[in-house]
Amino acid sequence: MKKFILFILFLSIFAFVNVSVNSQALTKRIIKFGVLTKLNSTEEQFAETWRKTYAPNNEAIDVIVKFYDNLTSMQMALNAGEINHMVLPDSTAEYLMSQTKEYEPILTLHSNGMGLAFGFMPEKKELRDEFNKALDYLKSAWILSGIEAIYITSAGTTTEPAPVKFEKFDDADTIKVAVTGDLPFIDYIAADGTPAGFNTAVLAEIGRFLHKNIEMVNIESGARTAALVSGRVDVVFWYEIEKNSEIQHDSPEGVILSQPYYEWNKFIHLKKASKTSNSSSVSRGWNMNHSFFDFFFGDS
Repeated sequence: MKKFILFILFLSIFAFVNVSVNSQALTKRIIKFGVLTKLNSTEEQFAETWRKTYAPNNEAIDVIVKFYDNLTSMQMALNAGEINHMVLPDSTAEYLMSQTKEYEPILTLHSNGMGLAFGFMPEKKELRDEFNKALDYLKSAWILSGIEAIYITSAGTTTEPAPVKFEKFDDADTIKVAVTGDLPFIDYIAADGTPAGFNTAVLAEIGRFLHKNIEMVNIESGARTAALVSGRVDVVFWYEIEKNSEIQHDSPEGVILSQPYYEWNKFIHLKKASKTSNSSSVSRGWNMNHSFFDFFFGDS
C-alpha cells in the first residue's frame, strides 16, 4: 500500500512538472523588432548579435528581427501588427513621437560607439579624404556642433526645417550624394521630396569648404550600396557604424567610410500607443500590476 501511494505521488509530481513545463512553453512570446535594413547582415545574423548584446535574462521571450528598406514601410508594418516594436536612434524616435501620438517608447537600450559616416567606393578614396578634411574643419570650428543643435537636439520643438541653400561654384566639380529621408531629422526629406534637414546643412558646409557643387539624390536606405556600385551617386550620406565592434552590420565589404559625423549611444524601441493611455507609457509609469506581456506587446 505504501509503495502504491508513493507511486501515485510520483505520478502526481511528474504530471505537475510536465504541465508547468508545457505551460511555460505555451506562454513563451516572440517580440518582433523592425529595423532599417542592414546592408552587411541578414536578419538572422543581426538577431543573433542583438540577443548576445541586449537580450533579457527571461526565458519567456525571444526576438525576431525584420528588415525594412525605408522608414515608411516599417511604420506601416508596426501599424498593421506585423512587428511589435520599431528600433531607431534616440533622436529619430523622439522626432517621430513629437510629430504624432501614435507611438510610445517601450525600451531604451544603451549602445556606446554608434555613429553615421559617409560611404564611398574605393576608387573615390581621394574624395573620401577630402570629406574627412572638411569634417575635421567643421568639428574644430564648432560648425558641426551648431548644426546638430539646430537640426537634431531641438528637433522635437521646432517646425519642419526649411531647405538649406547650396552655393553654386562655376567651373567646379559636382558631387552626387544619396540621401534617404529615413532617419529624420538626421537624414530628412520633406513631404514634397525636398531634402531639408541636418543632411542638407552638413552637405552645404562640406560643399562650401571643398569649393564643389553638391547634388542630392533621393533613394531609400535599402538601396544605398546599389546606388554607389552603379555609379548613380559618388557618396552615400550615411552608413551606420559600430566603433566598438569588429563586425560592421551596415557597411558591406568594398565600401569605404569617412570618419563619423554624428554619434549616439541610445536606441529607442517604439510601439503603438496604448489603447488605455491618453498619452504614453511615461504617463502611467512602471506598474508591477501591469502584465509583463501587456507592457511589451501592448493592450489586447
